[in-house]
Amino acid sequence: MQKTLHSVASVSFVFFVAFGILHIVASILISQGLIARTNWLIFNVLDLPFLLAALTYGTSKLSLTLENITGKLKIPLIVCGSLAAVVFLIALYFNFGLTDAQIF
Repeated sequence: MQKTLHSVASVSFVFFVAFGILHIVASILISQGLIARTNWLIFNVLDLPFLLAALTYGTSKLSLTLENITGKLKIPLIVCGSLAAVVFLIALYFNFGLTDAQIF
């Protein structure tokens, strides 16, 4: 299970970096006015995959670190995974459950 968790951490780190770079570049382009409002789709779509990759990477690395401290892997993985799931569900609620506020 430890080898699988290392693999999950490696893959999720790649996605975390890729989505993070895309999200930051889209934010910079929007703030500088270089892309039109119709292209905001990239910016609005990338937040949840970026959060999911970050939570997956963080959960797997934290569980592996806690396994070195406690000697057990299942309990830290369950606790960290549950907290990550709650954070992701809260983000889903804020993203889809609340109505969009008009800024202008």
